[in-house]
Amino acid sequence: MLAYNKTYEYFCRDINCGQIVPQIQAALHRNFSKSEQKAFKNSLSAVKNALSNAQIPQKAQVGLELNVPLTSKRIDFIIAGEDENQQKNIVIVELKQWEKVLHTDMSDIVLLGKEERVHPSWQAFSYGTTITNFNEYVEENPVNIYTCCFLHDYKTEYTDEIKNAVYSEGLAKSPAFISDEWVRFAKFVGEKIRKESDINLLYEISNGKIKPSKFLVDCLSDSLTGNRKVELIDQQRIAFSNIKKEIKSALSTKKRKVIIVKGGAGTGKSLIALHLLGDLHRQGRTAFYVAKSSYIKESYYRMLTRNIPDYKILRTLFRGSGDFHKENFNMDKQFDCLIVDEAHRLTKRTKVSFMYYGNNQIREIIHASKVSVFFIDETQQIDIKDFGTIENIRSAAKEEGAEVIEDEKYVLTSQFRCNGSDEYINWVESILYNKPTYPMTQIMDYDIALFDSVVEMHEAIKKKNSECEYPCRMLSGDVFPWISMNDKSMIDIHIDDFHAQWNKSKYFAVDPNSIDEVGCIHTSQGMEFEYVGLIIGDDLLYRNGRVVTDYTRHPAGSGEFKRPHQRKPKSEDSAIIDRIIRNTYKVLFTRGQKGLYLYVMDEELKDFLRIEITKMKDSQRRLREYAEQIAKLR
Repeated sequence: MLAYNKTYEYFCRDINCGQIVPQIQAALHRNFSKSEQKAFKNSLSAVKNALSNAQIPQKAQVGLELNVPLTSKRIDFIIAGEDENQQKNIVIVELKQWEKVLHTDMSDIVLLGKEERVHPSWQAFSYGTTITNFNEYVEENPVNIYTCCFLHDYKTEYTDEIKNAVYSEGLAKSPAFISDEWVRFAKFVGEKIRKESDINLLYEISNGKIKPSKFLVDCLSDSLTGNRKVELIDQQRIAFSNIKKEIKSALSTKKRKVIIVKGGAGTGKSLIALHLLGDLHRQGRTAFYVAKSSYIKESYYRMLTRNIPDYKILRTLFRGSGDFHKENFNMDKQFDCLIVDEAHRLTKRTKVSFMYYGNNQIREIIHASKVSVFFIDETQQIDIKDFGTIENIRSAAKEEGAEVIEDEKYVLTSQFRCNGSDEYINWVESILYNKPTYPMTQIMDYDIALFDSVVEMHEAIKKKNSECEYPCRMLSGDVFPWISMNDKSMIDIHIDDFHAQWNKSKYFAVDPNSIDEVGCIHTSQGMEFEYVGLIIGDDLLYRNGRVVTDYTRHPAGSGEFKRPHQRKPKSEDSAIIDRIIRNTYKVLFTRGQKGLYLYVMDEELKDFLRIEITKMKDSQRRLREYAEQIAKLR
C-alpha cells in the first residue's frame, strides 16, 4: 500500500544521500527506467527544497507512492502531522514535471501536447476523495485530508493555461503551484503540518479497511431519491428487485456469479444499473458502475448530482472497462460487485494510446468481482472491436469458474423511450435492416418529421429545447472530420447554410451549452433526449429498392471499422461494417423520447423516407379514426 513511510527528517537525508529511488524500487519489487529514476529524483528533490521554506517538524510522517484504495493509482507525495490547533491533517501532493499545457473548454481536462490529461488539481483531489470515501479509519476518526499539485518545472509564461478560469472549481478545491511558487507551496503545506502527530496516520490509512463512507452513501442516495429521470417503473423494478435478490444470495457464498441482463434500446438497462449501485453502497458493499465509454460515465454522474455541491466525489464510483487488467489492477483485490453497463461495447483488450493491455476485458471484470452484472444489447455494437457478446460472457465466466445466471426475469422488453412505442422501434428496424413492414395495430404518439433544411431543423430543435423539461439535441452520423478537436476555431460540419462543430465536451448530453453543437454516436449512446434532430449522413443510401451503406464516406481517420493494428478496414469485414453502420443509426434513431426530426443527405433515401413517413402517418390517422368510431359506439 505504501512504498515509503519515514519521518520528514529521514526523507530529507535519503534525498541528500540518493537513497530514495532504490528504496521505492525495493518496496514495489520493480526496477525503474533511467527516465523514471530521474523523474523521481527531480520531483522529490524539488519538494524537499521547497519545504525548506516552511518549518516542517522533523518527526512529521512522509509517505511516497501510496496506493489509492480500489485503484492502481499511486500518490506521489503525502505528509501527515498536526496544525497549530492540534487537528490531525494529511496533505496529498501530485507532482508533475510538465513545463507547459494548453487549456481546454472542459473543467478538468488539459492538453499535454496533443494528449488529453486530467488537470493535476482534479487528479490530486480525486485521490483525496477516494481515500475519504473508502477508508474506514478516515471515516471514523477526525482527520482532515488536503490536496494540491506542485508543477515545479512549469514555465510561468503558460500560467494562464494551467490556471485558466475554466479550472476554477478544481483550483479552489486543490490549488496548483508552479515554478515561481515554491514558497506559496511550502506555506500551504506548512500551515497544515506544524507539529508531529502522536498517531502514525500514514500507517493507519494505508492499512485501513476499505468501506464506502456514510457521506458517499448519503450523496448517492440523495442523487437517486426523488430524481424522476432515474425512477424505475413496471418491468424495470421487477428486474431490479430480482437482481438485488440474486446478488445478495451470491455474496453469501464464495462462488463467483455472473448475471446477464438483456434489453433493447430504451428498456431501462442504465437506470437499473444506477439503482443497483446505490442499493449496494447503502449496504456498505464495494460496488462500481463500469462502462467503456467515458461519455456515458461523465453524463450519468453529472445527471445524478444536480443538488450536490461536491458532486465530483461521486466520480470514484464510475470506472472504465479497462481498469481491471493486471497492469492496472491489483489482482489480489476483489470487489463485491461490478455493474457493467453497455456491455456490448466491451473490447477484448484495453487500448491506451497506441498500446494494448490485458487479454480479455470480460474475463478481467469477472475475475475482479464476486458478482458481475452485464447489461447488454448486441444490436448496439457500433465498432468492429466491440467484443461484448452473450456468448463471450458465458465463455469468460466458464474460464473463471463463475456461475452464469440467465433468466426471463432479466430480459427487458418494455419500451420506455420513443414514448413507449414498440411500433416505432419496429418501423425503424424495417427501414434500416430492410425488413418487411407490417401494418400498424397500435396508436403511436411520436412526433417524426422530415426537413429539407438543416438550419430549419436546428431552429425547431432549439425551440423544443427551450420548451421541454429535459434536453433536446442535434445528432449526426459520423461522416464529418472532427477538425475542431485540435483547433477550436475550426468548423466541422458544413451543409448549405448550416455550420456547426462536433460536441465539445464529454458531457454533451447534459451540458446546457451544447444546443448549438452536434453530438456523435459516442456522446449519445446510452443517453436520451426529449427531441432529436438527426442528420443522416451519406453513409446511408437508398439504391435499387434497398437501404445500403457506404463506409468510405467516413473520415479516413475513423477507427470503428479497423481491427487492432490495422491501418484500414479489411475487405472480408464488409458485412460486419455494414451492420455497424446500421446499428449506429438505430441507436441515433432511438434517442428521442417524444420525437425525431430528420435531415437526409442522400436524395434517394430522403425520397424513400418521405414516402415511408407519409405511409406511417396515414396508418396512424386511420387507427385514430377507428378508435374514435369505437369510442362513439360505446
